[in-house]
Amino acid sequence: MSNHAISPQALTPLARKKALQAEMTLKGHEDWVRGIAFIPGTRLLVTCSDDKSLRLWNLDTGQQVGKPLLGHSDYVLRVAVSPDGRWIVSGSRDGSILVWEVPTTKSLTVPVSDTYKGHRRDIWSVVFAPDSKTFASASYDKTVCVWQRETGKISLGPFQMGGEAYSVSYSPDGSKLAAGAETHIILWDSTSGEELLKIEQRAWLVTFTLDGLHLISGSFNDIRISHAATGEIIKQFDVHTDLLRSLAIAPDGTKFATASSDKTTRFFDLTTLEPFGEPLEYPDALYCVTFSEDSQFIATGCVDKLVRIWEVDRVESEEFKQSVHKDRHRAGSSKPDPRQKRAGVPRGFFDNFDMRSQPQHNIRTVPTTSQRHAEGSHMKRLINRLSFRSSTSESPTPRTRKIDIVDIFATRGKYRNANAISGKRHLARPSHPPRKNARTSNTGVPRTNASAVGMSNITTGAASASMRTTTHNASAMTGEHSPPDAELVPETKCLTVLARWFLCGRAH
Repeated sequence: MSNHAISPQALTPLARKKALQAEMTLKGHEDWVRGIAFIPGTRLLVTCSDDKSLRLWNLDTGQQVGKPLLGHSDYVLRVAVSPDGRWIVSGSRDGSILVWEVPTTKSLTVPVSDTYKGHRRDIWSVVFAPDSKTFASASYDKTVCVWQRETGKISLGPFQMGGEAYSVSYSPDGSKLAAGAETHIILWDSTSGEELLKIEQRAWLVTFTLDGLHLISGSFNDIRISHAATGEIIKQFDVHTDLLRSLAIAPDGTKFATASSDKTTRFFDLTTLEPFGEPLEYPDALYCVTFSEDSQFIATGCVDKLVRIWEVDRVESEEFKQSVHKDRHRAGSSKPDPRQKRAGVPRGFFDNFDMRSQPQHNIRTVPTTSQRHAEGSHMKRLINRLSFRSSTSESPTPRTRKIDIVDIFATRGKYRNANAISGKRHLARPSHPPRKNARTSNTGVPRTNASAVGMSNITTGAASASMRTTTHNASAMTGEHSPPDAELVPETKCLTVLARWFLCGRAH
């Protein structure tokens, strides 16, 4: 096949070639391709081969980046990349482990460390922990080790497997470590090294699902999905016709893929737990498969020394989510999403609104100037509203109220406060200029200057109230005082006294 460069950015269903044909083919290795991994956050792919080298590939150009990475003295069987995309770890048939730094500004030709000494036989699996600071390895020497990347020292293990160790995997949160051997799977606490569970299943391959609740394992040509807590098998597949060589879970957790010596790659839906799509066919046996960071592509390594990039069919759950997204996007152009923020009230919305059609019981209006004059002063209106308000009235129009006549004691001027309490006046009255004729009261008794209780009027907007007065020790006088100076008005209304005084004054 041609190794013509095709950018994965341009790989869409409309631009796909014929069905079941690779989107890109990378050629460069001189022997079987054993391991493969996408580098997160970059457009790079790393591969390892029986030609004792690692190679970096630019997925935009389809070309090899720099020279082959050399350091191992035998077949390079496995390769893995740290989650932060900065480090590469490789394991060889000679038992050596090398760590490489992902190149940034220049090509990398030598490993950053070769001090990871511990295994004596083939390294069949390597994997980074989620923190990118430690990684684990499984070897044909029947041990599993956990390494500190910076120091090259073993931090946990070696764990004895009781048989050749073929695969190792971290749980997504990094709290557990699982390893598969010829006869069983063992789970440990990744911090303390305590053994948590032993599952009696042959597992050449083992990995955690994205939620950490299940294990996917395989051996020979069968694939099993089990509970990570109990080891109980939930589902088992028997689809390949030859040895199972590689297993990879998509980063989005919706599916996983397998590669086999039967020259096919197959796909499985993790929602329905059923195979989906058509198998991808190759001219020779496969050794490795891995998913791209966006789960839309896979890369495979084959005995024919070629690396191929394929677009992956979507599972039913992905197609449903995509259709819902498209429907919402399409509907959003014509109909707003009710869950989105509501628009404001349009201009002119209340133009034809008639306030008179609404109940007026709880609506207060501002009185006009004439209304304020008619009602009198603020204090008088307050009295009308509070002191004489009917609690049973339901009419919104206030009724005219009449104030009853009450008896109070009051004097004028500075005597008002004192006499309002005592009802008497003890200080001498100021003198008044004499009149020519004496005046008489409405009872026919001449006016006197005896000490008496005065009078006072209170007037509201609709009615006026006159005060009754009482007399104390009235004595006859000579009538030399004017009506305004009269201090005693026995059993009469003030308004009547004022009216008579006014008429008498004009007659005089």
